Formats: sequence, structure tokens, C-alpha cells
Amino acid sequence: MGAEASVASCARSIGSPATTRRGPQQDALPHVLVVSLAPAAHVANLRRISGTGRFRHKLWAAVGLLVGLILIGWDLSVLAGTYISQYAVRNDFRLAYGAATVGIKDGYGHLYDLAAQKAAIESLGRDFNPQPFISPPPLAWLVTPLLVLPFSVALVLWTILLVAALVWTWYLLAPPGGLVRAAHLALLLGVFPVAFGVMVGQPAAWVAAAVATAWWLLKHDRSVLAGVALSLIILKPQLALLVPACLLVSGHARAFGAWLVATLVIGLVALALLGPDGLARYRDVLAQTQTPAWDITRRYSVSGPLGLGPLLTITQVVVVAAALLAAWRHRAQGPEIPMAAGILGSLLATPYLGFQDFVMLIVAGWLVLRAGASVFQVGLMVVGYALLQLALVVLALPILLAEALFLLSLLQPGRVLWSRR
Repeated sequence: MGAEASVASCARSIGSPATTRRGPQQDALPHVLVVSLAPAAHVANLRRISGTGRFRHKLWAAVGLLVGLILIGWDLSVLAGTYISQYAVRNDFRLAYGAATVGIKDGYGHLYDLAAQKAAIESLGRDFNPQPFISPPPLAWLVTPLLVLPFSVALVLWTILLVAALVWTWYLLAPPGGLVRAAHLALLLGVFPVAFGVMVGQPAAWVAAAVATAWWLLKHDRSVLAGVALSLIILKPQLALLVPACLLVSGHARAFGAWLVATLVIGLVALALLGPDGLARYRDVLAQTQTPAWDITRRYSVSGPLGLGPLLTITQVVVVAAALLAAWRHRAQGPEIPMAAGILGSLLATPYLGFQDFVMLIVAGWLVLRAGASVFQVGLMVVGYALLQLALVVLALPILLAEALFLLSLLQPGRVLWSRR
């Protein structure tokens, strides 16, 4: 909730949106066949067109790199003007650090004891604002090794690790090509929701890295390890909850099975550590998210405009069905589209979504580009990137519409590939 509470104070700190996207090059006829069938003048013309296309794509990549660097500079100016002085006290890492402290000192049965959380956070300093820690226990486990460090040092290390997770995601998933990859990295780090997530210490970057790692392992025929890597989405499960199910219906049963086993093990360990009293406390804390005080956590989710009633439930069922159908229609065609559909379905179905969680849309976009995006999808990504940069102004509805269109576009298995032509 801390990150969402900080969003309102950033409404003036938005940069100009700009994007570029590029998909894979379509296969061409072998050179020998072209030469044997076409006159020399036609071959020269083809080469000229091909050279023009390459120049155009390099130009777009250069523009994207420039835009990304400008946005990074803007983000740093926002950081200097707004966050440096309050970097520690406004960072959501304090909640996980406080919860981990409670787990070690008072036992994990008290992990969701709000009084114990409040005392642990206030012990960090007089300006620290206590808020409930409601994330799953594994996030507190992840932070526990950092308790050996002073909070200020642990916070800096946590921030570095978040940036490293984003860079790892980019390294695995971004489209190929030196200049293109550089542009995608700059655009990833520059778009404000991603930068904001790093500023406030949100764990969405870990989920992005888990999905990217699972994809890479699947592409290298390591399905079991992919499922184990995917189990790390439990750090913030609503961001990619449908990805395992989409992998299952698309033919990746081994990865799904490994994810299920790993997740069950994590869940059983968490239950054993919490105990009956700790589990009851966790239910009570989660119940608070239904109150108006938590409306800010629903601002960018489908529950914002729809509320928490039957209409939301119907919409969630439709979204889940669409995501699973998109995954099934791309069965045996690689994991990219099923995983992208799982991400989009998860973001559209969850009633709780923070501004900073939109990093997962970039992951979904990269997956679609890896599979081969249509011209429509590329255009939608460009528009979507602009909407993300302007999210504090346009708010939820345009972004939700773009997400829905992106998901619907994945239902069509035969796509015209975006190429360098």
C-alpha cells in the first residue's frame, strides 16, 4: 500500500512518452534462388529496399535509445527533487524489513501481527511510517539475510538487486541487435512506472525476472527448472498467476508440474512457520484490503471502475477464459504467447494492482515480439508505452482497454509478422 500511497505525490513528475518496438525479421528466400529467378536489376532493387529497411530500423532504434535516455534523466531529476530526502522512510522495503525482523525476533507466527510490525518499523527511526505488510511470507524470507546489515545499507543493496533483476529480464527477453537492445534497456528503465517501482522498493522486478528466466529455460528444454524458477512469482503472485495454467493448456505440462510441486513446498513451509494463529492473523490482514482505506490499491486494476461486486467476478471469469483460450490456440508453438497471455490475463483479472506493477506489460510485450508480432500489436505496444508514461494523468481506463485489446489480439493464431522489410 505504501507504493500506491506515493503515486499521488508524483502526478507532476511525468516525462514525455515515446517508444519504439521491433519484431523479428521474416524468413527470406535463399539468395541463390532469388538470383536464379530474378533479373539482375530486380536483385539490385531488392538489395536497395532491404538496405533502406535496415536503415529505417536502425533509425528507430536510435530514436528509442535517445527517448529512453531522456526519460531516465527525467526520472533521476524526479528522484533528486522528491525522493532522495525521503528515500528510506517512503520506501516499501521498510515493510518487508520490518516483517522479517518480526519473524526472527518474535517468531513467524507473529509475522502478520500488526502491533509487532508497527513496533519493528518505528524502531528504524522516528520518521518511518508504519503500514501493514500483506505480502506472502516468502518476501520476508527473501529479505531476512539483509537483516545482518543496517537498514540504510540493506536498502541500497535491495535497490541494486531490483535494478539487477530488471537488467537480467532485459538480457534474457529483449529483441536481438546491439542498438535495438540498448534502446529497449533505456526504454525499460526510463518508463516512469518501472522507475517508480525501483524508487519505492517494490518486488515486481523479481516477478519479471522469474518469468524471463522460466522462458529462457523452456527455450533450452529445461522444463523442470523453468517450473521451479516460475514458482518465484509467489513474491507477488497476482502479477503472473495465470502463467503456469497457460503453460499447462499450451502443452508445457512438465513445467506446470514442477511449478506446482515447488509452490506446494513453499506453501507448506509457510503454513508450518505461521501456524494456526499466524494464518488467522494473515486472513485478518488480507480482509482489510476489502475496506475503502485500500481503494488506492485498486486504482489501476479492473476493480477500480467495476468495484468488488458480481460484475468484477464475471469479468474475471471472462478474462481467465480468454487467456487460457489464447494459450491453447498457440499450443506446440513455443511458450512466448501462452506466457504473454498469462501475464495479461493476470493483470486484467487481479483486483489489486499498483502503478509500479506495469513492468509486467513490458515483459509481455517482449514475449510477443520474440514470437513475432503483428503490425497491429506493435502499434498497440507503442500506444501502450505512451499510456504507461502518462499513467498518472490518463489513469486506469485507457490502460485497461489497451491490455484487453492486447490479450484479444493473442487469440488469433495466424499473425502477419512484423519484419524489417
